[in-house]
Amino acid sequence: MTEAVLVLEDDPMIRRGVVRQIESDGAFTVVAQAGDVIAGRSAIETSGATIGVFDLQLSDGSSIPLIRLAVEKQMAILVLTVWDDDDNVYNALAAGASGYLLKGDATTRVAESLTILRDGGAPISPTIARRLLDDFRARGAAATPSAGVVAAHDGSPDASDLTDREREIIELFAKGATYDDVARMLSMSVNTVRHHVRAMYRKLHVCSKAEAVTTAYRLA
Repeated sequence: MTEAVLVLEDDPMIRRGVVRQIESDGAFTVVAQAGDVIAGRSAIETSGATIGVFDLQLSDGSSIPLIRLAVEKQMAILVLTVWDDDDNVYNALAAGASGYLLKGDATTRVAESLTILRDGGAPISPTIARRLLDDFRARGAAATPSAGVVAAHDGSPDASDLTDREREIIELFAKGATYDDVARMLSMSVNTVRHHVRAMYRKLHVCSKAEAVTTAYRLA
């Protein structure tokens, strides 16, 4: 059974190319397409798609509200865009997108990224992932308490609470790793990975891998 995909892209030529890439992989079928916010909202509500490929800027506005709506409908969202600034990356991932791919990297990677997304990974363009990780490490190092000093806790999410192992797992998620990948690379069982992830979610007050990556990056 193939996965149903919704494509939101306002440039017809780019949209046709994206659809061709997706449908070249027999695991996916494009069931709806749209180029504006109004048609996109209708397609989210009626198409039955389980995966979305969304540009951030449509002909009549931002797709960020549509990402939120799609995630509420249990869709997994891959952002496909030219925008690589921190605000757009954060806003899209904070809205619930599970992947962020720059169009310059997308010549042959859309179907591959959807496979990663379907399998529970978080496909992110290498330049975006590297910047997130560099900032995450830098902020995390700056926020680490000195020896013997206990940080105050007020119930708010705090990336400085993360253990070294939890940070490793977040970094692997940011690179697109699945639970199985993390278990193999860190020589632990999938159940142990899930135990660490549940702890991360509690500390960061999130409920998805994408939220964990972006929240840790913003709060570290």
